Amino acid sequence: MANIVVIQTWFRRLRRLYRQPLFLGKSTIIDRFIFRFFATLNGLGKLLSTQGAKDWFYQHLTNYVLQPLPYEPSHPLLGTQEEKTLFWEYKKQRFLEMAQPCDVILVRGDQRISQIVQTLTHSAFSHSAFYLGDGKIVEADPEGVLVTPIERYIHLDIRICRPTMLNEAGKRIVTRHILEMVKLQPRYDIANIEKLLFKYIYIKFRPDLHVYLGGSTKFETYYICSGIIAHGFHKAGYPIVPTLRFRKNRQRLSTTLESVDDYFQWVTHSKKNYSQIVPADFDNSSFFDTVKFIFMEDVRPLPNRTFRE
Repeated sequence: MANIVVIQTWFRRLRRLYRQPLFLGKSTIIDRFIFRFFATLNGLGKLLSTQGAKDWFYQHLTNYVLQPLPYEPSHPLLGTQEEKTLFWEYKKQRFLEMAQPCDVILVRGDQRISQIVQTLTHSAFSHSAFYLGDGKIVEADPEGVLVTPIERYIHLDIRICRPTMLNEAGKRIVTRHILEMVKLQPRYDIANIEKLLFKYIYIKFRPDLHVYLGGSTKFETYYICSGIIAHGFHKAGYPIVPTLRFRKNRQRLSTTLESVDDYFQWVTHSKKNYSQIVPADFDNSSFFDTVKFIFMEDVRPLPNRTFRE
């Protein structure tokens, strides 16, 4: 009988320990230990591996994460291939009419890496690109920093995010940076993919956990898709993920904040490093407007349409 009581007591202690925040994702002590252990093991493996073994591993890893998966768009296309092509042509036409240079284009991709990024960032979008104009976008992927036509993604779910408060001078700074990256061709952060894959596997056991994403230590020479765009906006002084913190050495506020411009001038935007920006940050940012381009710009009630009550 005494043994049963002891077992029950220990069982209750274990239950209380399991329910503590340390094991519920609210404390990062264990998570940091696990991630540090993985990073150490990963670094040791690279140290003991030959360059040929590293190239083989990264090639197979890239092929694995870039494999296409079954895709269901937000607008289910239930017709024939000709009808789908007709809709995509309309979608492209609307995009060209509504998109403006310096817009950020978000894409819900159809690859395994897309699913990983969506899960880790709690977002419907997994890729981002910069719109140059005339149907051309600039994007960073494992092949390099490329100028590609929007037709590459017109069959996928895409969203336009517009920096509505960025003036013409700021747009020139961002565009100049993007075109410079096209010339310099910085390397894509392939090593970050293996970290994403491990975090994706780990978060399956801890669905309540918010893991750290991005932040390469070599972010000046290595990029991911959203980081290369965010760097341009940071050069222009335009915030993406601000923290609302008033300036320390400001004069005393004598008037109230009555407009967005007052808010923009009086608030210091302490932002993430651009290497930590993910596609969802553009979508969630209060400084980027969402343009739903498939619909007409001047939307009015349909006069001849009868809706059920």
